[in-house]
Amino acid sequence: MIEKLTPSRVVFNIINYSFMILLCIVCIAPVWHILMASFSDPRTMMATPGLFGWIVGSPTLEGYRIVLSNPSVLTGYRNTIIYVSAATLLGIVLITMGGFALSRNTKLKKPLTLMLIFTMMFSGGLIPSYIVNMNLGLLGNPLALIIPGSINAFYIIIMKNAFDQISPSFEESAKLDGAGPLTILIKIMLPLVKATVAVIVMFLVVQHWNSWFPASIYLSRRRDLWPLQLFMREILVQNDTKMISAAEAASAASLVNNLVKHCITVVGTLPILCVYPFAQKYFVKGVTLGGVKE
Repeated sequence: MIEKLTPSRVVFNIINYSFMILLCIVCIAPVWHILMASFSDPRTMMATPGLFGWIVGSPTLEGYRIVLSNPSVLTGYRNTIIYVSAATLLGIVLITMGGFALSRNTKLKKPLTLMLIFTMMFSGGLIPSYIVNMNLGLLGNPLALIIPGSINAFYIIIMKNAFDQISPSFEESAKLDGAGPLTILIKIMLPLVKATVAVIVMFLVVQHWNSWFPASIYLSRRRDLWPLQLFMREILVQNDTKMISAAEAASAASLVNNLVKHCITVVGTLPILCVYPFAQKYFVKGVTLGGVKE
């Protein structure tokens, strides 16, 4: 059945499409500006007012040469990949098991759920967390970035709701065949909520990839263990000039610094931008499956 286009529907479509196009431009323009500026000569970039970068001016790869030849960036990339992989793997295992346990009809289901919700509204804060990690011997240890951030109460609630919406007949038939809880979880439940799992994995990856504050607290004296985002903060926020050599600093420090800032921004965000399109198809289905209780 083809919907009849009434005048009000035409006006709505025009306003809706215009708003979405404007929103896309607002979101894409800064990214495009940073990308084009990272390939442009810094003198041309400094001389051009406004959102420079709709086209590349005087193309150059000098900024990327400086960034990728710096050992701090490579060290940060290596550390970030390790932290993100370990924290995401540990997190999805704990979140899946926690959501599955809370979805079972037991006497502890309600009090444990309320306890999780309580932690979402009230937190001990930075000082108690620091004391706990210090007493556990995690200061200067990369595990301080992996273990505390691997679990998230909100993601457990989403996973619990996703399991709750699966028909009990699946579990009952598996029990009749002699399957235990672990078999039911891995072979029956997980394939049915893979969209929710994919969304949570993506959220965990983005969360840990962009994380820098815990590293600045627990790894402040271990520069060799810093993640990439902490090096980026040092360059972008603190205006650190260690990325360029003494000769380059003497000739055009400010120009090269601006170019390096654009290049390090692209290098730090490009992996996430490349991963997003492949996980996007799971977003609507996954969030809806875990966020709506029938």
